[in-house]
Amino acid sequence: MTARRLALVVLVALLAPPAAAAHARNPVPATLPSDDEIFRTIEEITAKGPRRLGTPGGPFAVNYVKGRFEQYGLKDVHVEETPAWSWEARGHRLTYGGREIPSSPAVYSQSPSARAVGRFDTPPGGLRSPLVDIRGASPEDLRGRDLRGRIVLFDLDFQLPLAGLLPFTEFLWDPANTLIASPKTLTQANPYITNFSAAIEAAQEAGAAGFVGVLGEYFDSHEYHNEFYRRLVVKIPGMWVTKAEGARLRAQLAADPDTPANLVLETTREEKPASVVVGVLPGRSTDAIMIQTHHDSGHTGAVEDGSGVAEVLALAKHYAAQPASSREKTLLFTTFDSHFTGYQAHFAFVKRHILERDPARDPYRIVANVTLEHIAKAALIGDDGSLQVSDLPEPRGIFENFNPALKADLIANVVRNDLRRTAVLNGTALQPVGVPTDASGVLVAGIPTASLIAGPIYLYDAADTLDKVLKDELQRVAQAFVEFIDRLDESPSETIGLVPLSASLALGRAATRAVTGERGTEVSTDRVEAAPTVGCVPAATGPAVAAVRLRRSGAVTRLTFRSRRSQRVRITVRHRSGRAVVLRRLTAIRGCRRYQVRLPATVERVRIGGRGGTVTARR
Repeated sequence: MTARRLALVVLVALLAPPAAAAHARNPVPATLPSDDEIFRTIEEITAKGPRRLGTPGGPFAVNYVKGRFEQYGLKDVHVEETPAWSWEARGHRLTYGGREIPSSPAVYSQSPSARAVGRFDTPPGGLRSPLVDIRGASPEDLRGRDLRGRIVLFDLDFQLPLAGLLPFTEFLWDPANTLIASPKTLTQANPYITNFSAAIEAAQEAGAAGFVGVLGEYFDSHEYHNEFYRRLVVKIPGMWVTKAEGARLRAQLAADPDTPANLVLETTREEKPASVVVGVLPGRSTDAIMIQTHHDSGHTGAVEDGSGVAEVLALAKHYAAQPASSREKTLLFTTFDSHFTGYQAHFAFVKRHILERDPARDPYRIVANVTLEHIAKAALIGDDGSLQVSDLPEPRGIFENFNPALKADLIANVVRNDLRRTAVLNGTALQPVGVPTDASGVLVAGIPTASLIAGPIYLYDAADTLDKVLKDELQRVAQAFVEFIDRLDESPSETIGLVPLSASLALGRAATRAVTGERGTEVSTDRVEAAPTVGCVPAATGPAVAAVRLRRSGAVTRLTFRSRRSQRVRITVRHRSGRAVVLRRLTAIRGCRRYQVRLPATVERVRIGGRGGTVTARR
């Protein structure tokens, strides 16, 4: 046994409770829907197909949840909307050496800017270029390389295996020791946290014209529906291929490096409203417990997140059957979309109802959050690349940042309801950067949160179908969180969290600005110079800036650019450490000016975006 394997086994063994620990389940409340009833909700909400923004399934999901809230008797049922941008592929094809390669388009690729709308297509006949294999090249590996006009072949790396969460694990309920018995489970990574942004940003800066991503750590499918990673605009077209197809491409490439690939991608982007469905069950006070999930999906989305919607609706039905006088706190039920488009609805909700809440407009003060996602069967990748699904629960975690007494109650609920293969994870340590769940924005903002999530390998795939739902634990999960919500309801609001609520919210405001990129480098007016450009004619189309340069000048970095017209812009600089910062004091430019901005010496890259496109430069 290797030292690494031994360390994992010892750590898991220390975290696991005794196998014989008692866990007598409480009687099931008569008002809590059964497994079959909760599963029927999943069947109904998945019946219209994908629920991503811009598809018919999106409005269907909004109306479905809204209708159920109204049916149960929730109050103030309404939909809050925020602008977001849909992306759809009208057509795609990848060929190499005369052979059509089975592939799927990389979602949100070929986007001129984050807010671009219209049709965006590869040239007539497609993008034709030799392949350049960069495999898992890091940005440092690509620095200085000339990839202009080339289609790059790269490996998508899933970067967070289950074992990577062990440092954050406070408790693990796995009485049968199934995780110790399955090293593959501990080392298989989930499909959410990847090298996508770093690899594609570096390839774009090197001049690449397109990309083919090899799903080398995936099962035998190319139907991977990635999220829009909001810090990177992917301007070049891209396709996903399986591990096996990647190997065939590399064999052909080695035999004939000059063989051109042909990539066809035809896309449409539209501005659409991202929705939050809200329903309220008033209590004796206006302090509120927020109960959350998301209703959108990349494909059918039975596990993600039909199961989460069904759980939230089950809780809504249960609590709607209780008199308002039985609750101290108000219950605020919410389901979101924009999970796949950049979380626009999530950030707007956090800003409106938490960070900049106006009591005159919004009487409910959110003091705690419970988020439920992905009640899933476990799956591993077989040696032959097949997807192997079992009847075990997919390992799951509950990110939390509660006081010690509530943390102990949460653990007791996991054990009493026998939610096997469930870890309780330290969310307090992750508040400055966020957690990989739908509740990330709420937790970062400082709200005490319990966020249940699992990350099965099929989560972003067309393989996420009804048979992947862990049906016989649907009611069990709901009961565990009913018991925990009841405990939250009787707890003093100010001391629910590990940190007092007022202090946590103050920390949350600063953390939110950092995570969303809304914190600015201090750029005083004497460090920004704008001189008129003689003979300039304002441009009506295209990017608002040109001739963007970033260079070191003594103890500072100097940014220069020429403005092509007057408009608002968003200037983001990236420091050597990787931290991205928005310049808050330079948000609008005047046309036909040459700008010069002095920045800290640590700034290495800049991105200037706005209506008409985005321009980047590096030092």
